Amino acid sequence: VKMTILNNELMDENELIYQFQHNYLKRNEVFSLLMKPYWSALYSRCLYKIKDKESIDDVLQDVLLKIYQGLPKYYHNGVFKTWIYKIADNVCYSYLRTNMKYMRGNISIDTLEPATNVHSMNVEHEIDVGSVVSDLPFKEQEIIDLRFYQDLTLLEISDILCITISACKMRLYRALKSLSHLLFGYRYH
Repeated sequence: VKMTILNNELMDENELIYQFQHNYLKRNEVFSLLMKPYWSALYSRCLYKIKDKESIDDVLQDVLLKIYQGLPKYYHNGVFKTWIYKIADNVCYSYLRTNMKYMRGNISIDTLEPATNVHSMNVEHEIDVGSVVSDLPFKEQEIIDLRFYQDLTLLEISDILCITISACKMRLYRALKSLSHLLFGYRYH
């Protein structure tokens, strides 16, 4: 599919990548054309992940800089969109780790019970999960946030994270296993 014009010539994504890698004089113009179809999606993805409108422009600038710096070495062995989304995710994760803005409040034990097989006897009705979730690896924090705080379906989560539904289920299972161990001191079965 031809997608844009450079010097009155229709070029597809792969041709634009080739031009970026081999035409140093037009590199900025080619980069702008190459990224134009992804601006909105990258912005939304980063804003969703960092949840900080004041910092989104800086984060997005870092994403674009990383893509720009990585493009000379990019090889067409995968989907370009997946490659740039992975860069965006990594920049967002770095931002979150640095700024510690991934905070959570309380979750009702009734919300977690069906997923963890926890019986609420002798357990407070609400647990400050945020204080415990922050001890989990970031990918586990993220899936718990998407599933229980954002109340998204597994299909929606798999789309956001660019993973298969089965990988999404496995990540959620592992996150819940880790969470239940931290919260209740036993292994999730």
